[in-house]
Amino acid sequence: HDYRVWALGRLLDAVVRGAEVVPENVVAITFDDAYESVFTEARPRLAERGWPYTVFVNTDAIDAGHAPYMSWDQIRSLHEAGVAIENHSAAHGHMSRPARSESLRAWRSRVAEDIARARSRIEAETGRAPTLFAYPYGEDSEALAEIVAPGHAYALAQRSGAVGTLSDPLSIPRFPMATGFASLERLELAVRSRPLPVTEIETTGVEYGLEGDIRAIDLALDGQGFRIGQLNCFAASGRRLDAEVDGDNPFHISVNVEDVGKPGRNKINCTAPAADDSGDFFWHSVQWLVSRPAG
Repeated sequence: HDYRVWALGRLLDAVVRGAEVVPENVVAITFDDAYESVFTEARPRLAERGWPYTVFVNTDAIDAGHAPYMSWDQIRSLHEAGVAIENHSAAHGHMSRPARSESLRAWRSRVAEDIARARSRIEAETGRAPTLFAYPYGEDSEALAEIVAPGHAYALAQRSGAVGTLSDPLSIPRFPMATGFASLERLELAVRSRPLPVTEIETTGVEYGLEGDIRAIDLALDGQGFRIGQLNCFAASGRRLDAEVDGDNPFHISVNVEDVGKPGRNKINCTAPAADDSGDFFWHSVQWLVSRPAG
């Protein structure tokens, strides 16, 4: 199908920073968690095709020798073969905001130490300091991004969507291709997606309730090439949500999520078909977290 696989850093520099022109049909491949199957199964297949890829490593598991993770010898072998070895934190904990019993200062210290420890271990083992970060569980926040930013050019989340010029360098979307989302049909839908030009996101909160409870998500869109009249937004379960569209480029979309949120990770996907009848979809995903009663 004439797709090209680029190294992740090159693709992000090209799209987000305009470092070079990106041809049609370019993708990047990433792996989180440094599982041994990346070395035993993915490595030979990707090497045979000459495709670059990135592995985000959570270093504490490697240091402890836990299964089913790679060893440092295997990770060094990947690095020497040109694979990008990047930062996925040390402990792979929930990092996006303080725990209920944790002060803001203590949280910042804990998270900064964890990120720095992983970065230091990767540099010590491979000879190269990572410049990219993947949020554990795909859970990001503006406050966490401020801590990640000093040592990393880009940070990647794990919510669906194509990368575009409007993408936040510290909140890059990715299509997960894991259990439940790993069919060839899903792959085709993902690689053919285009970035929905969202310029602003606002949320309307619930006055009383758990932290993170919201009742509406408002998106501002400024662009063209998609059929705004056929825009749809869906909950993670696949249920279609009520979405009101107002304005005419820029558009304002309000999505009712009052009965969608639950403790833990929540997400909506908003898509609109391309106006050129290609069958492609413009796509944007929004994730938010709701605290559990126990914090």
